[in-house]
Amino acid sequence: MKIGIAQRIIPALILLLQIGCFRAYAQATISGKVQDEHGTPIPNANIAIIQKNNTISAFTFSANDGSFTLKISVVADTLTIKATRLGFDARLFIVANKTQPVQLVLKESALKLQELTVKAPPVIIRKDTIDYQVSAFRTEADRTISDVIKRMPGIEVKENGQILYQGNPIGKYYINGLDLLEGRYNLANENLPADAVRKVQVMENDQPIKILKSNAFSDKASLNIQLKKVTTTGSARAGAGLSPALWDVNATPMIFNRSFQAIASVQSNNAGTDLYRQLDVLTKTTQISIPAPVTGIQPLNPPQISPDRWLDNRSHLASFNLIKKTKDQTELKLGLGLRDEMQRQAGRNHTRLLTPAGVIEIDERITNRADTRSLNAHLTIEKNTDRLFLKSNASGQFGQLSGLGDVSRNLLPTNQKLKNDHTQLQNSLAIITHAGKQLLNIHSQTVYYRRPETLLVRPGVFDALFNAGKSLESISQNATTAEFDTRNSVSFTRKLSAVAITPMAGVNFREHRFDSAIGTSAGDSAGTHGHPFRNDLKYAQFTSFAQIGGYYESSKWQVELTLPFRMHTFRVSDFVQNSFQKQHRPAFEPSLAVRYRLTEYTDLTSGVNYAYDFGNPSQVYSGFIIRSYRNVQRTNGTIPQNRILMGRIGINYKNPLSLVFLNMAGSVLRIQNNLQYRTGIDSAGAAELTYILNDNVQLSKNVHLGVGKYFGAIKTSLKLNGDAGFSRSEQIVTDRTVTVRNRNYRVGLSASTLFSTYLGVDLSGNASFFRNAVAAQRSAATALTQLQLGIDIYPAAAHALRVDAEQYATRGSARQNQFYLNLRYRYTFGKRKIDLEIRGTNLTNAQSYLSIVNSAFTIAESSFRLRPRQGMIAVRIPF
Repeated sequence: MKIGIAQRIIPALILLLQIGCFRAYAQATISGKVQDEHGTPIPNANIAIIQKNNTISAFTFSANDGSFTLKISVVADTLTIKATRLGFDARLFIVANKTQPVQLVLKESALKLQELTVKAPPVIIRKDTIDYQVSAFRTEADRTISDVIKRMPGIEVKENGQILYQGNPIGKYYINGLDLLEGRYNLANENLPADAVRKVQVMENDQPIKILKSNAFSDKASLNIQLKKVTTTGSARAGAGLSPALWDVNATPMIFNRSFQAIASVQSNNAGTDLYRQLDVLTKTTQISIPAPVTGIQPLNPPQISPDRWLDNRSHLASFNLIKKTKDQTELKLGLGLRDEMQRQAGRNHTRLLTPAGVIEIDERITNRADTRSLNAHLTIEKNTDRLFLKSNASGQFGQLSGLGDVSRNLLPTNQKLKNDHTQLQNSLAIITHAGKQLLNIHSQTVYYRRPETLLVRPGVFDALFNAGKSLESISQNATTAEFDTRNSVSFTRKLSAVAITPMAGVNFREHRFDSAIGTSAGDSAGTHGHPFRNDLKYAQFTSFAQIGGYYESSKWQVELTLPFRMHTFRVSDFVQNSFQKQHRPAFEPSLAVRYRLTEYTDLTSGVNYAYDFGNPSQVYSGFIIRSYRNVQRTNGTIPQNRILMGRIGINYKNPLSLVFLNMAGSVLRIQNNLQYRTGIDSAGAAELTYILNDNVQLSKNVHLGVGKYFGAIKTSLKLNGDAGFSRSEQIVTDRTVTVRNRNYRVGLSASTLFSTYLGVDLSGNASFFRNAVAAQRSAATALTQLQLGIDIYPAAAHALRVDAEQYATRGSARQNQFYLNLRYRYTFGKRKIDLEIRGTNLTNAQSYLSIVNSAFTIAESSFRLRPRQGMIAVRIPF
């Protein structure tokens, strides 16, 4: 795809927006009351605008006082209003097509009902709340609520389980209004039985803190799972199979009462099910980020397909989560998660490095094994009322990773051994309460983190750097990272009419300690290298800040402006070089966010912010660090200063009558850096990364489009989404300053339909394209296309057959076309609806999958070994 195509798309999107604006100008508002012949208001009357072809262009229900309001965008001189209510004669009213008040009078009638069936619409929109009726989207093949949510228009479920609404991640995941899982909602979404759920609610612009409603801007949507009844539910599943010997066990009981909820789960499998993602936090969090590991074993790039196709695992998971709500609205939450997992990888990496002098190619055959054990625990006390918000959270994470890696690079064998332990303790406190006529907000968060790491490589690498070009028997990298981080603030919010003013002040402190050493052995010589191959660093950052924020809200507008000023003080002590530096960096970081309700169904959003990024402590390590067996890194010890300017604009549209959901968004990101990457690459492909002082600019542009449509008459959900991204940066590669350009495009289409009670079809397709260039060196375009077809056949009651066919095509320096076939038969019996399943996966016995990952000037192609053909029989018992 050429960039010119994208340039032609943008005017089309602008034209669509103009059409929406034109329609908005033609809108009329009909309001009034419905009453009987005696003047008594009639509540819950159905008022609809009927067109000549008997279609409904708008509808609403009267309130308790009989009042109603209808907004219409119809090109006609007159309107036909139909008013109906049980116990009254239906009547038609002809009125002029203009904004006006009307009175609708109905005559009472006696009606004898022989049989009445009430069927709710599949989607109901009430202001900022959207109700999806589960019964309208569920098929006989669905077992968990995740299966159903994937079909709902306007909602996407990513491969890792993250839920998006109108293209953006949800902010909260509630069950009957309670946030049990604190963002770890995969545990419920992938285990909660679909037949226990009545509807799925999306609450747009949800402000979860009640006391902040109308005082703080929120552009996040939340999702609420509303159950059919207060219940005990869940399921247990046990399966066994062959090729190799397989097992898959899952017992997940759940309790949902009005004031108490609990989910317990014990799971174990070696069938390729990724269990650990059920402990991942998928919502945006304000938790302090933790430094990434320093070292690692050279990995294969995981395929962008379902993990059960390729994950070679032996996984065990136990988790327990509960929430108890007291009479005074206090919530107590407890969560525990225990993981014990082994994963293997086997395949081949083919990496192409684009340099100004030409292309360097690396061929690697890789076999890796990783053993991971971890324990997560958190305890939360929360009170969320209109008068007080209090939340205290204490959590701990403890883990250990042991890894082994065998790699043959250009036919030279190398062995890697990794050990990595980590400890993380965190505590946070937030209090928001009334102090006279204003709100007092106190927030404090503290984190302690420690991680020792060891990487051993045999034979040694980087001979020229560490041993004057002579071969090494082994080389090892030892590193220990320890960090203490605390962030504290206090603010007041005062409401002045429609404007809320919030002054804030606070202090942050961060202390980072890092020690590292590189040891080598060659013959009888073994030892630890000194400067410049060691690090002994103490990095301290103290930040004081003050800001003023303003929030305005009306029926049409939501505007939030923040004007913060921060003073950063850095103290860096390098005990190896016996150096000390102290710097003061001021930062003014304004931001503006705007939401405008163009029509009842259309919102425009925009925002702009300017910020500073002073990097992280790893960018001031002056000594060499071996990141992997073919990557060594060193910085110049200078604190970076990056200036970031970002702007975004979007439009969201939803129509409850036609059941159309549309979202478009565009963003521009400009980063001005004072440090520049300098990458040296030898003939074998080993990379040495350093930084130098040199101003440079990085620019990124992105466009997103998403459309969802539900056809209720044929029970079909159709979704289309696409992205286009362009980036440009300046780097130094093999001692030459070059411009690196990247372009990527993605388009996806999915459809789900139930043709009859005997046949259902799911169809989805994705296509991704990427191209990069370094100076005059341009890569060939790489492409990945996926086509998935699922067919559900119900030949008789209690019998279900599922056929999954998948076609993957990869285009790079190598090409691959692959067909993947799964088959599942399910028999449901007994009053408890017990499932007996027989599954066959990878029936075509596909051997490998070609995955392509692109970065600035690197194209890495991984041929990943897939799971072999296998069969399994399983029993699922619902609770």
